[in-house]
Amino acid sequence: CPEQRFCGSMCWNGGYFVPVVIAYGIGLMMANAAVYLMEMGQPALLYLVPCCLGMVLFIGWRRKELPDLWEGPRAIRAADVICYGEEAVAATDTNGGGAHAPLPQDGDGEMQALSVPSATNDDTVV
Repeated sequence: CPEQRFCGSMCWNGGYFVPVVIAYGIGLMMANAAVYLMEMGQPALLYLVPCCLGMVLFIGWRRKELPDLWEGPRAIRAADVICYGEEAVAATDTNGGGAHAPLPQDGDGEMQALSVPSATNDDTVV
């Protein structure tokens, strides 16, 4: 299977994909049953989101992976520390942002405008 080349055995054996697909199917059956019983259209996301999100939370809780699911992969957090330094990452975590790329600030604590290269001229910065 070509997908296993990228994610190894974690895709199918012990991953989140198969249980969430099953939960999606259950949510879809619940949505169709609600339409049939109420004889009126129902928003499918009302049934799909709780089933899928509930399955992810349940699996994460059982495996004690909820902190990793909330904070993001350790590889990204380590890359943040390498790129931005321990202080910048700690500042975004304590401010409730948890953003992966802290915006540059000037001396007054104001956010600096980011310069983006122009698509028309390589020498011009917008």
